[in-house]
Amino acid sequence: MVLSRLFGKKDPFSKLQKAYNEKRWADCLRLGEQVDLSNLDKTQAAEASGMLDRAGDALCRLNTDEGAACLRTGDLQKAREHFELAQKQARSEEMRHKVEGLLAGADWDEEPQPAAAAGGCAGGSCGTHAGEAVEQGEPQELDEDSHLELILSSYPAELIERYLEKSAVFRQAFLAAHDGRDQESLDGFDQVDEAERDELYFYERGLVRDRLGDFPGANRDLKKARSLSENHGQALVSLIALHWRNGEHDEVETLAHQGIESGIAAGFCLGRMAALRLSQERLEEALEFGRRAMSQGAVDLETTLVTAAALEKSGRLDEAENVLASISTGGCGGGRQVSPYLAEFWLRHGRNMDKAIDAFNQAARTEPGNPRWIFRVGEAYLAKGWKKEGRTLLERALLQPSLDPQLAAQGKKYLSDD
Repeated sequence: MVLSRLFGKKDPFSKLQKAYNEKRWADCLRLGEQVDLSNLDKTQAAEASGMLDRAGDALCRLNTDEGAACLRTGDLQKAREHFELAQKQARSEEMRHKVEGLLAGADWDEEPQPAAAAGGCAGGSCGTHAGEAVEQGEPQELDEDSHLELILSSYPAELIERYLEKSAVFRQAFLAAHDGRDQESLDGFDQVDEAERDELYFYERGLVRDRLGDFPGANRDLKKARSLSENHGQALVSLIALHWRNGEHDEVETLAHQGIESGIAAGFCLGRMAALRLSQERLEEALEFGRRAMSQGAVDLETTLVTAAALEKSGRLDEAENVLASISTGGCGGGRQVSPYLAEFWLRHGRNMDKAIDAFNQAARTEPGNPRWIFRVGEAYLAKGWKKEGRTLLERALLQPSLDPQLAAQGKKYLSDD
């Protein structure tokens, strides 16, 4: 205590580094709230942003695992809470699409079965108990078998036993992939015997190749996985996401229609078709696909936003507002908060500005590594005529390298117009 008073406490960036190195993901996000990226040099700002992104994805994985476990015990409400929290925590496109696939693939209309009490959600949104759950559930504290079973808890039940029966070489490559050691994982998969190279092998190796930026290799592997098992829904989801990122919309449409017609990941495929039609300004078709997806229980965030955007662009503002108001933000503790996406709608149309600012500030606290919400607060301040405060926040957001390029361009325009 005396030394800490003499020499001072560690700065927030150093604390963030320490929490990250110790894999205390919830602490990372909490400490991220204390780190002002605009006060760091570019190297530190990029490092901090990367640490927060990886911490968010790690918490997302924990909540998808816990949600999948709740699904298997029949606790649909808890499962949905975990998946929705995971959706908020996801930073990478891979994790976002994984959660969307889980939400789209679950039967939310099924009659819930009696279930054991579920633990708190992983992450800082559910109070002290949640923080404890993260610390107790860290994969690095588990032995290999327990770590493997934890990862597999988010996989389809019918595949888990097959993964558990895989060779030690496969298992090591699989675990390396889920620990973020992608090159080591790829090298390990190359050592797997030819006889063991089934659809599970090609699916997992395809994901690794995708993360390493090998689009042709990822495409070949994921297509091979589907050719070996047409019912592999996650391979289809990953293929669609791969081609979407690569701008190959014709291939996206072909694959999505295959999923819709076969009923494999149909909710996700309908959502992708809605997004595709929205990008083509075919609003009525986008709305039709979006509503079909949502009617199947595919309540992933992106499909909801696409459906609302189609309504908004069609001038059906009250309907768009109602769709955005359906986005859950309450978390496990109960009580609803205004979604920042609804707040963005209000900002665009000059409605409920004070509530919108409150929602943006709450989102900034929940996602400290995402400069979008600080940008929106600044934008709202300008709309209310608070130019000095608004400019300060916009300048702060523009200094952060992870700000969306379109928002960055808009922010520069705001500042140049004053």
